[in-house]
Amino acid sequence: MPLTPARAWLAAGPLLLLCAAGLLLPLGWRSLDLLRACVGPDTCVLRELTADRFYLDAVLRTLALSAGSTALGLLLGLGAVLHLVAHPRWSKPVAVLAGVGANFAGVPLALALTLLLGSQGVLTTLARTHGLLQGWDLTSDAGLLLAFTCFQVPLAMVLLAAPVRLLDPALAEAAATLGASPARFWRRVGLPLLAPSLVEAASLLFANAAAAYATPFALAGTASPVLAVRIAAAVSGDIFAQPELATALSLVMGALLLIVIVGGRWLARRLRQAP
Repeated sequence: MPLTPARAWLAAGPLLLLCAAGLLLPLGWRSLDLLRACVGPDTCVLRELTADRFYLDAVLRTLALSAGSTALGLLLGLGAVLHLVAHPRWSKPVAVLAGVGANFAGVPLALALTLLLGSQGVLTTLARTHGLLQGWDLTSDAGLLLAFTCFQVPLAMVLLAAPVRLLDPALAEAAATLGASPARFWRRVGLPLLAPSLVEAASLLFANAAAAYATPFALAGTASPVLAVRIAAAVSGDIFAQPELATALSLVMGALLLIVIVGGRWLARRLRQAP
């Protein structure tokens, strides 16, 4: 029996409905409670978000880390994919490693970085014996940026591999025949053709970093200054649990991810339709 789109939707429908219910019902229930508190006589927790620098700082740091790791991931990932296209014999092993690396985030990545670059890590100890990395701290913003970049690069390679391979090699050959250097070809032709794919990849990378929880929590615990950890701390606190605050932060996170992903898709579509 052939698998038509209608049959595929019917087969996947129950699982999709279960996932939607598991995601939307708790958030909707908590959001209604938050709305009732804000329109009623109770204290509105949304005012606490704007009044407390602690949570505003988490939002700003999340934006900065996401933007920085996205830029580095795109730059390094695109360079790696271009090198693989020029040397196709490495494509299969690197594709396997990129697929593994894209799913390596979380506790495994944090453990590997701690063993290598933690306060007692192998590379940190060796560097400090030579007077280097004296002020290095893996739990600082620089350490978190390094950790985020480690899982952004392989994900960028996975996302950009197909668009780069779809570029017509005849364009580069024609540019070389006309005397254009490779750098000029990529600046004038290659990058504009890849712009929609780069925008879509950037939006997914940004959302991936903004929602990251396991890696920053495994590195710095509840002291990690990112939004996802702040949400978890507000939910899981014992006597200091603040479910209303966690709901408000979750709405901020959801709005941020929605704007980035939908905005990226819209901009990519506009770029593809541009003459």
